[in-house]
Amino acid sequence: MKRLTEELAKNYRILSSEDGTLDTVKAVGFTLTYSDWFDEEGKEWEDVTYYGEAIEDPSGAIKKPEWIYILVNKHIPGICKIGMTTTSVRQRVDEINAATGVITPWYPVYSYKCVNSYYLEQEIHKHLQDRGYRLNPKREGFTIDSNTARTVVESLGSKYQVESINNNL
Repeated sequence: MKRLTEELAKNYRILSSEDGTLDTVKAVGFTLTYSDWFDEEGKEWEDVTYYGEAIEDPSGAIKKPEWIYILVNKHIPGICKIGMTTTSVRQRVDEINAATGVITPWYPVYSYKCVNSYYLEQEIHKHLQDRGYRLNPKREGFTIDSNTARTVVESLGSKYQVESINNNL
């Protein structure tokens, strides 16, 4: 983990224990700022702010869009596969369905455009696992209907939207 300048930190997403991101996302950097707290000896404390993966490169260019997807399979009712891709959802579905263990195809029913999809996927999976929806902790299958899954993705994903991130800079 590296110490970031205040200027460089603007290119990274702030992690917070209040929204759970500090618990579910690996910090890649931090800043130290003086606070208004003093210890017994009158020394001023420093606040530490942790940051996740960059949302912009140092030139200010926003990262290319990524996707969270929800897939269903008509032969596996009541199960949604929730994953992420940095390419296209169509390409990812084709890759999944090409695997020899996939007997009947998965179909996309929802995709969510975001940045840092890996971290959003981790938050979604943890959120659903904590509520008992996850079938296997090493797989992306959840006993949840696609409408509820969509609501969870949109709720947790709002802070991974380019517009939302830019408003917080």
